[in-house]
Amino acid sequence: MKRPLLKLSSVLFILGCLLLNACQNPLEKPNVIFVFGDQWRAEALGYAGNKQVKTPALDKFASEAVVFTNAVSTFPVCTPYRAGLMTGQYPLTHQVIYNDKALKSDAVCIADVYKEAGYQTAYIGKWHINGDERSAFIPKERRQGFDYWKVLECTHDYNNSWYWDNDDQKKMWEGYDAIAQTNDAIGYLKKQNEEKSADSQETATNYQATSRAWYNIPRVHVVFENENDKNQ
Repeated sequence: MKRPLLKLSSVLFILGCLLLNACQNPLEKPNVIFVFGDQWRAEALGYAGNKQVKTPALDKFASEAVVFTNAVSTFPVCTPYRAGLMTGQYPLTHQVIYNDKALKSDAVCIADVYKEAGYQTAYIGKWHINGDERSAFIPKERRQGFDYWKVLECTHDYNNSWYWDNDDQKKMWEGYDAIAQTNDAIGYLKKQNEEKSADSQETATNYQATSRAWYNIPRVHVVFENENDKNQ
């Protein structure tokens, strides 16, 4: 009899909860940073043996960390997967079974769990569980427990990418959005550290640029095999 596999979002949710339970002293609570990219294939990484992909920072991180080599999603579609990631539930439980369908506002999500444990929460990038028009404003009650907020429901125009912030203003990322979002996440963490907040941070950053239109990446951000490739 085959053993059932837990989906990745459930595993992450469970590990996160176990981590919180293990840290009784607030000063012992580590920062939690979750970075994920749309449709990023497992083999599209340098440390996985792909010589066409240059990921030196992730390769170094992988050499110092635990790498999961086998993970299964029970619903590898954008919105249903995100709802599972946020709630740790199967699609038939959270009932988000197709793209652009809204996750219930009263769903208990991972940010709610971390906030209850004294964490500050932040989300940067693509959301895609609001269920409204893809560039529409997302009200605070629909942000599922995240406080710091620079988010758009969905876009595939990565060089002209908008977001809504905490002031409820629609703004545009400067340049290629994945780079700007990374810098913003780093800036957020540095600011929290400089302010020496007693609370740890739970930060989620989603890159949608890995989903499609990768040919729109500005060449300045591309790592080439050799100098001659830059002219091709």
